[in-house]
Amino acid sequence: MSSTYFQGRPPKSVNFYWRRFAVADIPLDSQEQFDKWLRERWCEKDALMEQYVSTGRFPENGAGVKGHIETEVKTQHWWEFIKVYVLTGSFALLFSILLKAVRFLFKR
Repeated sequence: MSSTYFQGRPPKSVNFYWRRFAVADIPLDSQEQFDKWLRERWCEKDALMEQYVSTGRFPENGAGVKGHIETEVKTQHWWEFIKVYVLTGSFALLFSILLKAVRFLFKR
């Protein structure tokens, strides 16, 4: 991680497993059913991670997409990775300043 963020060297590879769920298929009306559904997805995630760790690949998803898509992503400049966190960091800094200001005002 430090080589990516502090030395500008991107990771050799990044792997994703994408899956979509229709909102209509998610049991949002019952907390108990939603908890069960979410735990089942979590167990599926664990199985996917176990397969990835043991084989180096995620399984085919069986949803009409066969095989794996592999592509190369390159940055033009080392600082492009920093851009990802600039907005989040800015909001965190602003929130921290506002929180300190509020605490200071109510301390009086």
